[in-house]
Amino acid sequence: MPLYCVGRSALPLWAAAIAMLMSGCAALPQSKDAQPEDEPKSVSSTQVQTHSQAIIPSTPVMQDLARAEPATSAWTFLERALDAEATQAQLLFLAAAQRFLQAMRLDEAEIILNRTRFLDANPWAARQHTLMRAALALAKKDLPKAHRFLARAENSELDDGQWFLLNDLKLQLLFADENFIEALNLINALSLDNRSQPDVDALLARVFDALSMLTSQERNLVKQYPDIAEESLAWLELVQMISVSAWAREKLRLDLDNWSAKYPGHRATVLRNQFQPAACASANPISIALLLPMTSPFGKAASAFHDGFMRLHNGDHPSSRPLVSLYDFGDDTNTIGNVYQAAVAAGADIVVGPLGRDAVASLISQSTLTVPTLLLGSSDTEHSPKAFFVDLSRRSEALSLVTHARARGLKNALVLYTLTKANKAAADTAVQAWRDQGGQITDTVIVDSTRSDFSEMISRMLGLSQIKAQTNALQDTLGDTLPLTVVPRIRRDLDVILLFTDRKTARLLKPQIDFHHAGKLPIYSPNSVFTGTPDPINDLDLEGVLFSDMPWVVRRTGRFERSDKMLADAGPYQGSGVDRLYALGMDAYHLACEIRDLPHDSTRQVSGASGTYFLQGGGIEKQPDWVIFRQGIPEPFTPVISR
Repeated sequence: MPLYCVGRSALPLWAAAIAMLMSGCAALPQSKDAQPEDEPKSVSSTQVQTHSQAIIPSTPVMQDLARAEPATSAWTFLERALDAEATQAQLLFLAAAQRFLQAMRLDEAEIILNRTRFLDANPWAARQHTLMRAALALAKKDLPKAHRFLARAENSELDDGQWFLLNDLKLQLLFADENFIEALNLINALSLDNRSQPDVDALLARVFDALSMLTSQERNLVKQYPDIAEESLAWLELVQMISVSAWAREKLRLDLDNWSAKYPGHRATVLRNQFQPAACASANPISIALLLPMTSPFGKAASAFHDGFMRLHNGDHPSSRPLVSLYDFGDDTNTIGNVYQAAVAAGADIVVGPLGRDAVASLISQSTLTVPTLLLGSSDTEHSPKAFFVDLSRRSEALSLVTHARARGLKNALVLYTLTKANKAAADTAVQAWRDQGGQITDTVIVDSTRSDFSEMISRMLGLSQIKAQTNALQDTLGDTLPLTVVPRIRRDLDVILLFTDRKTARLLKPQIDFHHAGKLPIYSPNSVFTGTPDPINDLDLEGVLFSDMPWVVRRTGRFERSDKMLADAGPYQGSGVDRLYALGMDAYHLACEIRDLPHDSTRQVSGASGTYFLQGGGIEKQPDWVIFRQGIPEPFTPVISR
């Protein structure tokens, strides 16, 4: 009986799928000692096939299925491969491997890439297989092997997607190998004409972000390299000036203008423009009204926001500096409409605030917005032409979490949450968004935060209890003469766990999930699992948990390097629960100057302290940093294949 026909509940899906190809386009190694080939070989170099075995595609097919179907999971690609013709099965296996690499599930990707041999792969599939194996080697930090595969792929005829992947992997390899000069030479030499703008932007951002991860001292050492090209110096100088002057608007404006004059037409100009501060200057100084609950239970958060806002205001040039008036509405959100009207009557050209979900909802219900207004709360209210929302809600964070996970091709989600109002609301939002984006919810489980032992709950939700019961029943039937040994295996309809709990419960749950054989599943959580201050001893229990947060909180290099001046300015808030509000206050100053004259049909990208903001069509979308706990420390989550 063919392997794929044997009890599929007892076999991983990948084994069944790979076995399916044994009759045509792929074969398993004949023994454990057999080593896989470095890349697919054609029939002429491996074996002779009969005409019935030959693969003759009759019509053109879409080859890069992972790109063409960004929401399809790896397991779905594998399931489809079982019923596909040989040529299409090759493409589906490659798409599955790519999706596993995007999810950083390296074992599964390695099984597909190393244990399958394409005997008659078309040229595109052969090149893609080589690139996937290069990506796998890079993810496993086997830099020499990654270099060999990339060198082999470089001499091939690549389509646009493979061209991007090759050069993205080469840049990652060079930076991982600390070969900074070669990385800069590569990005400077690439011909970007007729390439898609998203691909070009991604490669440029790859270089900028990698250089930003270096310390100032490391960048200075690179600049001293003999015969360094002027184009490479331009990259280093741009990153350095942004690192030093990011929070001093007037100095940054002058530095960026000087850089542009020194390096006209440099390909990093598009990145430079993301940091160009908008001027609030006009013939007459403009007026900004800050609506904050200073004398309320949220006064500390409001003060942090105010101080962050004023830090950037005070660092602006006097001619660009707007007049700022503070309006304290205390804890009475019912009067927020009157406060807003008073600010406008006093001559406010821009209103920043109110701060807080209830205050924003009250203002929208009470007043018509007559000047550009930056609202700091939930965007789940009626919009108006003058309203610009910065959504601070847990609902928004849950939506971002879902979008990120689905973009990685994760489809089948298990949702865990504790019965607090905030966590239940976030979980409900995530469940609905997951389904809206084409995903499947395998189960939702309420976590009792008063307990510390979750073994029974975890066994049940992972399907281990059912396997144990089936094993015991079979053992009873067979008797003691034939003892059974069963390797526990979690249910295979799971791609990801979405975890909405408090920090203490998350620290208890994650090690127990690992113990119950689900440690390789991606686990997403809101950023409430991180205090904002690294705690490597206690956060070891959160190993592998993914969350999004503000760059200000999770980065320590580039413009977020903790200089003496930065520590002096933000000292009272560093590592506190309101540090995120301080960062948001700085960005609010940036955004206030942007929205004043932003045309409705224009697009603007602003790289801030709390995230990267995209201003388009009268709205604001924030993109946070994604990080993962490694050895108890949040580190950037950067899969080798990001999209």
